[in-house]
Amino acid sequence: MKTLLTLLLFASALGAYAQTSVITGKVTDELTNEPIPFANITIQNTTTGTTTDIDGNYALTDLKPGLYNLQVSFLGYTTKTLFDIEAYTNKKTILNIVLAQSSESLDEVVIKESPFAKTAESPLSVKTVSANEIERYPGGNRDISRVIQSLPGVSTGVSFRNDIIVRGGSPNENRFFIDGIEIPSINHFSTQGASGGSNGFINVDFIKEVDFYSGAFPANRGNTLSSIMEFGFKEGRNDRVASRFTIGATEAGLSLEGPFSKKKNNTTFIASYRRSYQQLLFKALGLPFLPLYNDAQFKIKTKFKNKSELIVLGLGAFDKFKLNLGANETEDQQYILGFLPYFNQWNYTVGARYRKFTENGNYLLVASRTQQNNENFKYRDNENDNPDALLFRLTSNESENKLRYEQNMLVGGFKLNFGAGYEFAQYEINSTAVIPTDAGNYIASYRSNINQHKGALFGQVSRSFFNSRLSLSLGLRTDINSYNSRMANPLRQLSPRFSASYTLKPGWNINFNTGRYFQLPPNTTLSYRDSLGTLTNKNTLNYIGNTQFVIGTDYTTQSNTRVSIEGFLKLYNNYPFLLDDSISLANLGAVYGVVGDAPANSNSDGRAYGFEVSVQQKLFKGFFGIASYTFAISEFTDKNGDYRYSSWDRRHVFSIAVGKKFKRNWDIGTRFGLATGNPFTPYDVAYSSLISVWDVKGEAQLDYNQLNEGRNSLGQQWDIRVDKRWYFKKWSLNLYLDIRNVLNSTTKLNPDLVAVRDANGNLVVDPNDPTRYQMKRVPSEDGLILPSIGIVIEL
Repeated sequence: MKTLLTLLLFASALGAYAQTSVITGKVTDELTNEPIPFANITIQNTTTGTTTDIDGNYALTDLKPGLYNLQVSFLGYTTKTLFDIEAYTNKKTILNIVLAQSSESLDEVVIKESPFAKTAESPLSVKTVSANEIERYPGGNRDISRVIQSLPGVSTGVSFRNDIIVRGGSPNENRFFIDGIEIPSINHFSTQGASGGSNGFINVDFIKEVDFYSGAFPANRGNTLSSIMEFGFKEGRNDRVASRFTIGATEAGLSLEGPFSKKKNNTTFIASYRRSYQQLLFKALGLPFLPLYNDAQFKIKTKFKNKSELIVLGLGAFDKFKLNLGANETEDQQYILGFLPYFNQWNYTVGARYRKFTENGNYLLVASRTQQNNENFKYRDNENDNPDALLFRLTSNESENKLRYEQNMLVGGFKLNFGAGYEFAQYEINSTAVIPTDAGNYIASYRSNINQHKGALFGQVSRSFFNSRLSLSLGLRTDINSYNSRMANPLRQLSPRFSASYTLKPGWNINFNTGRYFQLPPNTTLSYRDSLGTLTNKNTLNYIGNTQFVIGTDYTTQSNTRVSIEGFLKLYNNYPFLLDDSISLANLGAVYGVVGDAPANSNSDGRAYGFEVSVQQKLFKGFFGIASYTFAISEFTDKNGDYRYSSWDRRHVFSIAVGKKFKRNWDIGTRFGLATGNPFTPYDVAYSSLISVWDVKGEAQLDYNQLNEGRNSLGQQWDIRVDKRWYFKKWSLNLYLDIRNVLNSTTKLNPDLVAVRDANGNLVVDPNDPTRYQMKRVPSEDGLILPSIGIVIEL
């Protein structure tokens, strides 16, 4: 603490000297990339501003360091507001801006739109989050998954996971894109067959902004039912090499950016590497598990003279989860060590996007490769060197090679987007597991390898009418897959969608969207084979279907505040139903490891419906924040065809996050969240207590005849974050204190069912039944105070 105070005093003294900042860049047409001369750039709610020159370049000079909102306007274009643009003293802020033409011919009119971005294709169910909002979010600790959980329609499971649950859908119904290139997950230690994990691995240093879609998906995005996250990565600086060093409570990272050559600055790069050290913290705290993760990312952009550009990006992660066998003293530690597996995972994505600009639009070609490798294993008593003690081992390797072509045009006032996609996917799995039965245990093993050819066609047309008061958009998509004949029929996956938005009066809109969406079952389910090697599910699985209706209204004030209300209905069909457990796959995905590798058919239906209310305040006179309330019911059919609450039925979710920027670059923010407990399935006590079962599983088994009949208690959490920034001539410094769950609040969960141990740690046999262990209930809670002190240095 003394060292921290000394650093604060020293930095304060250095920062006493007056410094000025510059924001500079270029304004271009979104479709054609042509420069826009004489566009107006002003700092919101001030008289400070400038205009672009004949080449579209601009510069705002003599600014005080800090955060600004910029407004950009020009005749015939939609006015754009850019929030939270940070100006430094040690380097210029380079901000290139694109403006969208109005789809109507209004050459003499500046189209004044809401500062909150929206499109004709997705006029509702979209929220945009900037990099600075992610950085300063209380309790988020620079993790985008945590920030998204505060948005309307979004909830989560337990506090130690990053599951994103959107409008009652499963975590495996979300898709992620970076600069138009799809990536499989955004989390370390991700669940195979779903998308959740423990920590986000997208480095905030790269993020320009994130568009989060909870519905109204455009036609050029497929294979999703609940959400899309579109990450826009920053471009590297073109004037010099700059660096950023970050150290927090659990990880350290270094980022570099700049031009490849000072003489030819048309090619820039940004790259980073991060490594966790939370395994050291967990070991010091005596926790029985030790997670270690690494990740690396890069982006290279080249601008060619023939009005074209090329982006190449890559990101990868290596995660290792091992057990702390020395933490074996308490009953709780012994229980966790008894069932928790070892877990190794690595993945990478490498992709390229080429875009060529034409007189009335642009076309782009996207190519990428993704590979994921998983290894899970567990040995009895954690004797990893004893092959006879093997309880289960699963290894898998998944690769996807994708190619997509898109054309964007503005013709006669109509905005057109159309294209096609192809993907070749390979999936290999090798599974060995001990299966307990009444007649004794046996070993079940299978190997599977499937190849899939996938294709897609899509198109969307949009136009505004009546001086841009009414906007309409109609899209159509179809997907095919070579897995079976039904999936190969494009007519079965026809996916129409329609959006409309009408401005009742300036700032007040009413919006509507409906669409039919499809998603493939996970590879774990598609590839399952029985003991004879038969691809069991090939003749029973279909694409998962989902029909959605969303209607809402929003009102935007002159002080950067937007109030929105939306109601939604999601109707599922053909969801995979796991035959052994008699449960819909929609209820799974909130555990580490693998889900869905079992016999299944497509006989499960579901529904989710509710409404959302949100108030979002973008930066205005130093204030910022968002408050949201979501009411959602989520239900899926059981083995009898009756609807039951799904595992994601959180029902009531409330969140409010507010902050204030003070003088001398102090930021203080706080967040409070409140949510109904999620349903749980009670344990099967009789089955779990069997010695033959417990010795193999090491944990209680669920009774799916009582699917989700219990519900955990109400959960709440209060987070606080304090930031202090200093801007110097050649570097800047940000110190922050982030405390998640500052009151150390806990949520009571379904009590654990565990086998009794004696004083020596040995399992106790039931004296009344020698085939069983004695069992007992142990209270279970979720919630822990997590303070974090971090330093960010920029050079």
